[in-house]
This record gives sequence, C-alpha cells and structure tokens, in this order.
Amino acid sequence: MTPADLGETARAVERELKTLDDRIAGRKWLVGGKPSAADIAIYPFLATLRRATTKAEARAREVGLFPIGEVCSAIHRWMALVEGLPAYDRTYPPHWRSAQ
Repeated sequence: MTPADLGETARAVERELKTLDDRIAGRKWLVGGKPSAADIAIYPFLATLRRATTKAEARAREVGLFPIGEVCSAIHRWMALVEGLPAYDRTYPPHWRSAQ
C-alpha cells in the first residue's frame, strides 16, 4: 500500500466514522432505546479500529483517526455504554488485556 493509498483509505474510514457519529449523536443506542444486535455487531469493528490506532498512534494522528474520542465524540460515548453492559468483561479478548 502506497502512502497515497493509505491516505485515501484513512479519508474513507473518516467519512464512514463521521456518518456513524452523526447518526448516534443524541441517541443512546444505534437502533431503538436499548442495546440491540446492531450495537453488538458494530462494536467489535470499532474496538479493533481504536486498538489499531493506539498501536500506530503517530500515523493515526497524521491521518486524523486518533484519538477516536476527539475525532468522534458520539462514537466514543456509545462505546463507553457498550463497555458498561453487564456481560462486556466476559467478552473482552484476554490477549488484549495482557497487551495493554
């Protein structure tokens, strides 16, 4: 992947994040008034993106994807809600805990 490709990809990701951020601004959950399959399905992708951007923080800052809490405040708030669900800790990948 060339630097130009990376920049283009980062801009596409940023656009998609902005769309999601705008959609959940002012909402508690992605669909409806309680956690749904949509929240459970989308969260892992965003958690992986957040983890990846912290691992490559300098590059992620350069392309505008880090820190996600500043880039997408509604997503950041929503992720905290998902992480507060009762079963969340049991689903957190153990190898992510040891790598923090």
